[in-house]
This record gives sequence, C-alpha cells and structure tokens, in this order.
Amino acid sequence: MEKTNQPLYQQLMEDVRSQIENSLLLPGDKLPTEREFMQKYNVSRITVSKALNELKAEGLITRFPNKGSFVARSASPLAAAAQVPLEAPSVLLPASASAQLPAVPEGSTSDTAFTEIACILPSISDQFSLSMVNGILSAFPMDSYICHLFQSFNPSLENRLLQKCIDTGISGIVLFPQDQPFFSEQLLYLLLQKYPLVLIDRNLPRLDTSYVIGDNKTGGALCLRHLHALGHQRICFVSSARRNTFTVRSRIDGILQEAEARNIPESSITIWDFFNKHQPYVHYQKQMMKLIREERITAFIAAESTTCAYLYSLFVTMNLRVPEDISLMSFDKPLVESQRPDFFTHISQSEYLMGKEAGTILKHQIETRDPQVTHRVMSPLLEIRKSTRAIVL
Repeated sequence: MEKTNQPLYQQLMEDVRSQIENSLLLPGDKLPTEREFMQKYNVSRITVSKALNELKAEGLITRFPNKGSFVARSASPLAAAAQVPLEAPSVLLPASASAQLPAVPEGSTSDTAFTEIACILPSISDQFSLSMVNGILSAFPMDSYICHLFQSFNPSLENRLLQKCIDTGISGIVLFPQDQPFFSEQLLYLLLQKYPLVLIDRNLPRLDTSYVIGDNKTGGALCLRHLHALGHQRICFVSSARRNTFTVRSRIDGILQEAEARNIPESSITIWDFFNKHQPYVHYQKQMMKLIREERITAFIAAESTTCAYLYSLFVTMNLRVPEDISLMSFDKPLVESQRPDFFTHISQSEYLMGKEAGTILKHQIETRDPQVTHRVMSPLLEIRKSTRAIVL
C-alpha cells in the first residue's frame, strides 16, 4: 500500500473496493485469507479484520465461518440474481433481500455461523419468479440464514447445481424443478437421504418429497369455463413446454375435463405444445392465420406469461386486435411494454405466498431435523381483465 495519511485499514478497504468497482473482483469471487492480506500488505490481523468487517457492513463482501470472504452483489440482490453467469458459484443473499447482514463487532475474528440454503429456479428474470423468490426469502431471518440463488435454465444444469449443493454441504434446497417428464438421480439421492428439500410450483409424481404448488388442473378448468361463458367454442392452448410434462399435462387435463362437462367436443380444443417463443414472428404468421381462419379459433390460452406476451406481439404483427379479433389469456400475469399491467386476463397462482410457504416448510425441516413430507396445493384465482371478451355475433 502507498503511504498516505489514511489509517491502514482504510487503505486496504480502498484497494479492495477499487478492484470490485473495476470488475477485477466479481460477485462470488473469493478474497484472500486474513493471513494472506497480512503478508501482502504487511499489516496486523486486527487491521485486516477491521477492513473486511467495514467492507461487509457496506454490503460489498460477505463472510462465512471457516470458508472465507466473498465479493457480494454489485447491484440490487434480485437484479444480481437475474444476471448471474451460468458458471458463477452463486449469488449470496441475506435471507432478507432488502437488508444487509450485520457487521461483526470490532475485534472479532470470526462471523456468526449462518445456515446456508439454496434456491434453484429455471430463471429469475420475470415478475413471477422474482415475487416467488421474495416469498421464499421472507421465511428466513437475515441474521442466521444465507440464501444462494441459482438459475438452472435446463435439466442438465439443474442436475449439476443439485450436485454442487450436495458436495458443498448446503443445508436445504427450495427447487423450482425443470418441467420434464422424469426426475434425476440427484433428486432421488436427496429423497433417499431425507435431505431437506421442498419443490415449488411443480411436483414430480413418484417422487415423495415436500412441495408447494398451484392447482394446475383447476386453473385449466377456470380458463375454459371463463372463455366458454363468453361464447368461445373453439379454443387453442399454447405452451412452450411439451404436453407430457407434469405442469402442462395437468392444465390440459383441467381444460379437457371442463370441456367435457360443458359438452364441448375434444376436437374443438387445439393443443399447441413445444411452441418456440424465440422464433421471429414471421415464422408463425401463416400457421396462426390458418388456426384463426380455417379452424375458427377465437381464443387462446397461454400456459406461460412469456408465451402470452409473445402471442400478443405476434397478433400485432398480423394486424389482429386483442380482444376485438381474438381473446387471449394466460397463466400468471404477462408484462408487455405496449400494454398496462392490468390488461391481461390471467390465472393468478399467488406466487409470493407459494414461496413463503415453501420457505416456511424448509425452515421447519432444517431446524427440527424432521423429514416429514408436507404437501400444499394453492388454489388459483381467475383475474378477469380486458384481453378477453364475449363473441360478437
């Protein structure tokens, strides 16, 4: 360190802060040990400890007993979680996402022992997942829990992340599993080991573990009931996942059972699965026009909010108006820049409460060492807005 009038601990702080601000140290990077800092800067342990505690109080680093100090987030917790690179270790968050971890008292050489948990979601980039994460975090006191947020993106990465949690001794996991028709060896291992694990939003049949889910079959029935009451007789269900995945299959079952109860022939319900919402709009224009003109589809149900947003934009490119020309509704609330947030009729799954319940169950499992399996099914709500309307004869 250069000789200045600053106290030594402040000089060390400025050096570390500069490396973080200039991206020489990135979120998740491990800092040198206290002994390494002492040797590098020729200072005492008290000086190093004070500098690191001050950096921690500012929220720039996070410290763990027997594991060391790590660079914390450089933006808001949830923004950092949404932007974390695939290969980053994780984003380390206090259990309360809006507060910092308390600083270690001066003179202390070790931190409070925190319980580390993990939250794994397919992505943390939309309002649904962010609200769910906030619900999970609300169940854990910030002074005793650390939450690692991971984005899995695909089944292969999900399996790697689960293995990482097993290998590093994470105390419990809330998992929003990939929507796939099977479960992995890692999940089976966790079950056999009676590991604290709670699935959220999706349960996996034949895997007897705790879960908190929305009632997807009832949600599908609510969609069909609403559209049929408006006079729609030919309806298309669109999903970006395959129809044999657990969530999609349950929603389709709910739609078809409600259609049968209303004497609507199954041939009047079109199922369009594995829809690729990353394709340019022109890719689907001809197929969409055929559905509307030849098959006389008058309403669409999107299985995902992002699929609904894509469909709305696709209709705009085709000069089709919602709801004047076509009715459109979704599971979860879509966000479209050109429309107000309250425009879309949707099935609300109370994702914040779902997350809070999952966090509460996991916390109980960890603290009581009780592997008892708990199932919670949250009732969906139909939120009727402006994107659906009655058929005009």
